[in-house]
Amino acid sequence: MKIGIVLVTFNRIEKLKIALQHYKNQSYPFEYIVIVDNHSTDGTPEFLKEWLGETESFQKYCVTLDTNTGGAGGFFAGMKKALSLDADWVWLSDDDAYPRQDAFEKIAEYYESLAHEKQERIVALCSAVYNKGQIHKEHRNHLNVSKWKVKIQSTALDEYKNETIKIDIFSYVGAVIKKSALQKVGLDRKEFFIYCDDQEHSLRLGRAGDIFCVTSSIVDHDTPPFDPKVINWGRYYKRRNDLLMIKRNFPYHYFFLRYWKRYWLDVSFHSKNPKVLKKLLRTAHSDAWWNRTGVHDVYKPGWLPSEDKE
Repeated sequence: MKIGIVLVTFNRIEKLKIALQHYKNQSYPFEYIVIVDNHSTDGTPEFLKEWLGETESFQKYCVTLDTNTGGAGGFFAGMKKALSLDADWVWLSDDDAYPRQDAFEKIAEYYESLAHEKQERIVALCSAVYNKGQIHKEHRNHLNVSKWKVKIQSTALDEYKNETIKIDIFSYVGAVIKKSALQKVGLDRKEFFIYCDDQEHSLRLGRAGDIFCVTSSIVDHDTPPFDPKVINWGRYYKRRNDLLMIKRNFPYHYFFLRYWKRYWLDVSFHSKNPKVLKKLLRTAHSDAWWNRTGVHDVYKPGWLPSEDKE
């Protein structure tokens, strides 16, 4: 396995430094690191200029973006660069994810133990994600499709007793994708800006082959888990992109039913959500219906309910 790394960063220079040290300490060699700087303003550009000048056993590249394109845009730019480089696997992760020393080694050991036919079938492999020392199972998911609905179910803790877990959907926190699979199915949808771009990409990759989580390979994620009680700008993208993901990958009736069920539960007069959240989710539903993507004029990074004018 020849692995290259794509790491996306935005205004988290201290976490970026920790992440880079974890990659430097890997027991399994890799070919390169591509750092995508999503228009940071906290000293990251200056730090990266110095970092590029330091000699290492791997190649170094920086992709500096003129605007903050979100995680979706950052990973799109990083994967695009990776397609031109010499590695047959592309590892994806944010600046707040720290692979343990043998994370790459465990993945490589598993892959190289397989018969050629099984290797050919695999399109992506993932580490197990830990948060505060506990398995964060929501990063690795199964897909349950019935006649009327699509359901994404997180892995169960018991599954982590196995060497691997066959999964359908993964986050970009410690996932390595076969370069040939990227060439076949394409990159993530940069127009999503943030959230669900990795899940949507997983769906397309899964149609091309198998995806496994290698449970002995571990990445520690230094970020608070999603809190559904918090109202912020990210809630807009989570809802809009979740709906668009279903709309673009399944027959239309799945989108239609998902759309109206969630509208009734979260936006209609029946919902007990606060007015400001109803307004945000109503906008997300409308934009998914009309296929509007990118950064919303109101719900930009940093928006909070206190800024709402109604």
